[in-house]
Amino acid sequence: MDDKETKNADALGGVASSKGKTTPRRPNAEEFVTAWRDAISSSKNPLAKMRAMVKTGFVGEINAEVVSQIISTLQEHRDNACLAERLALSLAVQERFGKLRPLAERILATLRSHFEKAIEYDRQEFIGYRGPQAIEKWVSEHTPKSTPMERDLWFRRFVTCLLRDSDSKTTLTALIAATRGYPPRKGKAAKHEALLLRGLVAALIPPAIAAKKLQLIMAGANSLESQFQEALSREATIERQLHTRQNTIDDLEKKLSALEERLAQAHTDSLEKASKIAELENSIQDSSDRYALLDQHWRGVSEQQLAKQSGNFREKVQHELQEALLALDREQPNVEMALQRLRRIREIVEK
Repeated sequence: MDDKETKNADALGGVASSKGKTTPRRPNAEEFVTAWRDAISSSKNPLAKMRAMVKTGFVGEINAEVVSQIISTLQEHRDNACLAERLALSLAVQERFGKLRPLAERILATLRSHFEKAIEYDRQEFIGYRGPQAIEKWVSEHTPKSTPMERDLWFRRFVTCLLRDSDSKTTLTALIAATRGYPPRKGKAAKHEALLLRGLVAALIPPAIAAKKLQLIMAGANSLESQFQEALSREATIERQLHTRQNTIDDLEKKLSALEERLAQAHTDSLEKASKIAELENSIQDSSDRYALLDQHWRGVSEQQLAKQSGNFREKVQHELQEALLALDREQPNVEMALQRLRRIREIVEK
């Protein structure tokens, strides 16, 4: 063992206690980063060791520089496919159902931020009662259709972002939508029943039944069954609402039909009344024309009679007045005769 290996062993190893047990000694930040790089480089599948290191952490402040070095080391080693995504997934599950140490929190937050930008994921779009429908549509539009490696990368990043604070219904809907369009890499797609039975049999074949595998398989089945029952309940509720609304629509259609009949009758009555009004207006106009002609005629007749009577009146009064003046215009006026003529004029006026 050289000096470097001895240093890393001391950093990640332990110090013997008086009882013979080993007490883990936490390294400092520099020792941690060095051991972190060595762990990634020395194994084809260093994930378990990396998780243990993240859990243990290091002595001192967890600053942005150290976290950046840890993340950049993950991104530099591309021989381990999706190593950053796999680590983030394990931390995301632990965060959702438990609690993370400070270093794990910082690493997960940084990786998740990178993933959200890379796949254009905005969790604000999937909050509220419309979240499941919105995320299902988003998955169908954003799932890559290119190479299997790119689909794997996208899928792991998506689940890491999804597990942050999505509610259970949105999470299940998104996972089902994402796996539904995930094509098999070889051969034909198997039926869902065959896949479920093969998984169950694989868990039952070993001498000791793999209870954890059974639990994982049935957890998915129970989730789907729960969603199915919920869908049936919603369907029954919707059917009742549709039946009630259909009855309401039928009643409204009957009322509408009655109103249309009344409207048609009112339109017919309106046309008849309009015709009668037009007839009356024509009759009134004819009467008005006749009355105007009669008025003009009788005015002419009245004027003629008035002129005639006026002439007769003037003639009679003038004659009597002249006689009265002659009776008075003498050397010896005949007052009696003048009075008679005046009385005659008065009688003519009174008539």
